[in-house]
Amino acid sequence: MLEDYWINLTDAQASLISTAVLIVAGGLGVLLGASLFGGRVKNLKSALEASNEAIAKHQAETRNLLSAMEEQMSATLGAVSQLRSSVFDLRTDVEEKVTDEAGKLRQAFKNHWYAIRDDLQRQASNPNIHGRTRTRYAGFSNNEIAALIEVMQKDGFLQSSQANAFNDAHNLWTWHRNGRPNMTQGDVQKMRELAIDLVPNYRSE
Repeated sequence: MLEDYWINLTDAQASLISTAVLIVAGGLGVLLGASLFGGRVKNLKSALEASNEAIAKHQAETRNLLSAMEEQMSATLGAVSQLRSSVFDLRTDVEEKVTDEAGKLRQAFKNHWYAIRDDLQRQASNPNIHGRTRTRYAGFSNNEIAALIEVMQKDGFLQSSQANAFNDAHNLWTWHRNGRPNMTQGDVQKMRELAIDLVPNYRSE
C-alpha cells in the first residue's frame, strides 16, 4: 500500500524525494515571483531613470539661470561704476570754476585724465572677461585705480607697456589732484600724450 511505501522509505530515498520537492518548489517560487514582481521592478527602474533625468535637467537650468544672473549683475555693477564716475566728475567740475588760464590748464588736464580712466574702466567691463572677474573689477572705485591697474595686469588683461602708461597717467593725476603743485603746460601736454597713446581715436578737443 501507499501508506506502507512512505513508511518503509529508507533515509536515502526520503532525502532524495525531499530534495526533489525543494527543487520543484523553488522553481515554482521563482516563476511566481517573476510573475508578481517583475513588472513592479521594471516600473521602479523606469521611475528612477526619470527622476535622474529630471534632476539633471533642473541642475542644467539652474546653472544657466545663475550664469545669466551673474552676467546681469556684472553689467549692473559696471553701469553703476560708470555713473558714479560721471557724478563725481560733474561735482568736481562744478566746484572748480574755470576763470583764468590756470583754471583752463587744470580743466584740460582733468579732461585728458578722465578719458584715460574711463578707457581703463571700459576695458575692465569687456564682455570677453569672465562675469565674476568683471564684477570684481567693477568694485574698484575711482580712488582705487592703481589697484585696478595692478590686478588687470596680473590677470593678463593689460600688457606691461599699457599698465606702465596707465600708472604714469595715474601718478601724474595723483600728484596734481589736490591743486599742488601749480599746473604747468608741460603737465597738461604729458597727460594729453598719454591719453592719445592709451585711448583709441582720442581727440583732446
